[in-house]
Amino acid sequence: MQIQEATIHRLIKKVDTSGEGSVEKKIRPSVLPIDKVLTTVCSDLLSLYNDSSKNYGTLGQDSTLHIFPVRLNEYLSLTRSFQSFTIEALKLIKSEMESAYFSNGGYALFLRYQHDGNDHLLIAMLKLKPGAGVNEDTLSLEPNLNIDLSQLHEAARINLTRLDSQVEPYLSFIKGKRTKGAITEYFRNALSCQNFTSSSQQTEILIKAADAYVEARQDLTTTEEKRSERIEMRQRLVQCFASNSDEVVLMTLAASIAPASPQEFLDFIKSGPQAEQFPVNDTFTPHKGTYNKLKRFTGKIGGSVSVGFDISDIQEHRVYYDPAIDGLVLKSPTEHLKKVIQEYAPSPGSSS
Repeated sequence: MQIQEATIHRLIKKVDTSGEGSVEKKIRPSVLPIDKVLTTVCSDLLSLYNDSSKNYGTLGQDSTLHIFPVRLNEYLSLTRSFQSFTIEALKLIKSEMESAYFSNGGYALFLRYQHDGNDHLLIAMLKLKPGAGVNEDTLSLEPNLNIDLSQLHEAARINLTRLDSQVEPYLSFIKGKRTKGAITEYFRNALSCQNFTSSSQQTEILIKAADAYVEARQDLTTTEEKRSERIEMRQRLVQCFASNSDEVVLMTLAASIAPASPQEFLDFIKSGPQAEQFPVNDTFTPHKGTYNKLKRFTGKIGGSVSVGFDISDIQEHRVYYDPAIDGLVLKSPTEHLKKVIQEYAPSPGSSS
C-alpha cells in the first residue's frame, strides 16, 4: 500500500438525538503527515476492511440528488483540493447523521492510496476506546484513548481506477448486520452508495471465484485431482443455489464450495491475491439461468443441429466425444429416435 493523501475530521453527536444542530463538526486544517503512525493505522484498517462482509455497487448518477459523486469528480478533475473535497464530504455525512437518531458520531478518515496497480479512496468512520498508557518520566499509568478498529461499521471504498474506466462495480461498502445496517444507513446515503444487485453477474462472479479457488488449492497436486474436485464442487454449488433461491449468504456458499475449510475460501475472495477480481456481495439472489449452466449444456453442432444434455450424462458416459471420427456420440437413443434417423439416413453409397 502506498498512501497518497489522508486526513481526518470529527463529528460530535450524542446518542439518541437528531435534528438540525445535533451534530457538531471539527475540521482538521491540513492533511495528515504520511508517517509510520498513519501507515500502521491504515494498514490495520485495510486488513480489517478486507476481511469484513461487504456489498458492492456504484455511485448515484443524479447530480441533483447525489452530491458526493459531483464533489468527487471535482477533486479527481483537479478543480478541488483533497482537503476541500473531504470537508465537503464531511458536510454531507453530517447532514445525514443529523437525521439518524441512533448514530453517535466519530472520526471520519479519508484515505487515498495505491495498491496492486489500482488507485483507491477509502472513507471510514472510526471510534475511540478508553485505554491506558505509561508516563515515560514517572512510569505511572495514565488513561488515554485509542482508535477502536473493531467498531468498524461505516466504511466505503472506491476503486478510482475502475471508476475512471467505468468498470462496475467499482464501489464496496460495509453494510453491517440488519440492526446495525439500519443505524449506519445515513453514511451510505451521504456517499450516494447504490447497491449493485445484478443477480446474474453476482452469480457468475461467484462461480468464477469458486473455480479459481479450486485451481489455487495446493493440496490438489495434479490436473486430474483439480478437474475432479471442480466437478464435485460445482454439483454442491448448484444444490446450494437451488436450496437458497430467494437469497443466499456468502458463508453458506463457502460451506458448499469448501466443506472442510469454508473460511479458507472466504479469505481467498476477500483478501487473497485475486480478491479484486471477485466483488461478491455478502448476500445476493442466485440467478437460475446462470447457475443452471453448471449442470446442463446446450449448444449447436452445425447447421440446424442443436444438442442439450445434463453434465451428468457426460460423467455417466451417455454422451461423449470420439476424436477418431471427430463426432459426438449419444448412447442408448430411444426407439423412436433410432427409427427417425434410420428412415432419413442416406442410402449406402449415396453421395448426399
